[in-house]
Amino acid sequence: MKSRLTSFLLLSTILFAVVPPGISLADAASRSNEKYTIPANVNPVWKWKEGYSDKETIYFRRAYTGEAAQEAGDVGSYAARNLSEVLPAAIIHRNGPVATLKSAPDPEIARVVATTDLGTMTLGEMMKDPRSRMKAIAVVHKGKLVFEEYIGLRQWENHLWASAAKSIVGLLAHQMAEEGRLDLSAPVSTYLPELKETAWSAVPVGAVLHHRSGLDIGEGSLGKPEHPITLFYAIMTGGAALPKDASLMAAVQKAAKVAEPGQAFEYSSINTYVLGITLERITGKPVHDLITERIWSKAGMEGDALLVLSPSGEPSIHGLFGSRLRDMARFGMLFTPSWSVVARKQVVSKTYLPKVYAASKPEIMAGNNMGDRMIKDFGDVGMGESYQWDAVFPDGDIYKSGRTGQCLYISPETDTVVVWFSSTYQSTLWVHAYAREIVKKIFRK
Repeated sequence: MKSRLTSFLLLSTILFAVVPPGISLADAASRSNEKYTIPANVNPVWKWKEGYSDKETIYFRRAYTGEAAQEAGDVGSYAARNLSEVLPAAIIHRNGPVATLKSAPDPEIARVVATTDLGTMTLGEMMKDPRSRMKAIAVVHKGKLVFEEYIGLRQWENHLWASAAKSIVGLLAHQMAEEGRLDLSAPVSTYLPELKETAWSAVPVGAVLHHRSGLDIGEGSLGKPEHPITLFYAIMTGGAALPKDASLMAAVQKAAKVAEPGQAFEYSSINTYVLGITLERITGKPVHDLITERIWSKAGMEGDALLVLSPSGEPSIHGLFGSRLRDMARFGMLFTPSWSVVARKQVVSKTYLPKVYAASKPEIMAGNNMGDRMIKDFGDVGMGESYQWDAVFPDGDIYKSGRTGQCLYISPETDTVVVWFSSTYQSTLWVHAYAREIVKKIFRK
């Protein structure tokens, strides 16, 4: 009886937090899914919307661990918006005039309805639901900000992109291939000799680019003791009890072959890391400088970005990247017809999207951790994946998620970008259906 009462009180708290004017508690109860819960001691993200006190700041800095970062509770949420306070980081520099984004608010966007593990509710309701832990969202259409809300973050703060940053590496790889400096058909060991005596030796760069390496490195194995991806994440986030010589490349070298390259989609941050280090070897430059020179300094960004380094100084380009929300939107705009609003010269060439679409393979999407999640949340709509994008849709839209709920959704046809930051508890909730529904119901009528 006591547990039922506790569940009722928790649900009531959640419902009162999300019920907008004109909707009764009973109506909201029928729309909300009470089965999805988070611990009662995890605070709503809006508690610290305006920042932390001096005492809280010291507490969260000292409380940080790699495990807390992955859990994304209060400590992980602090770390996500204060990356350089808990881990070493390289600066990715902005340059030149800031590209102003004009505002043209569209209130209909807040009323877009989608179904997720939270239940069926409007975007506005979902943002107010403390279980969603969404911190900030922006929608840009035809170069103008049509929707922007900061629920648990200040506008000028850098926030974790997580794996949404993989799209940056995919773009850099395309640029290098287009310039003839990177051969996608060559074995990755051509560029990384330290992988010649490993299972990576014959894996083509293109297979790595599209998460089809054929190696046992999938994110679905995260948490298995001694598995390469578990070790990789522990090193990346500063996990406890790591050996002194722990390095990301050491985790990479432990990978074992399970299939022929190119035959199956198996999403892994290890692929992205290997690709990023390959780009460094080709150019002789650190990847944060490549991003500065080729992307960040050319897109009218408001602020510098951050790229976290592992304890051994290796770049965490596969996920621990941070910027302002509007700058994430500006990056997305580079892939749309409105690229000239933010850039003087085209950063994403005309050949990029056709190659993304051509490389997509819907037939191998299912049967793995990422592909199955995309199909579950977006529906089986014939999507594929390529160039580090999680979903490449038949209508031309592309999507990249990030651990703990980040979103980068780009619709080149409708000239729309949807981005948001989140700290979803233990990465157990994905609300990316809203991004596609915004495009479909507002801009693709």
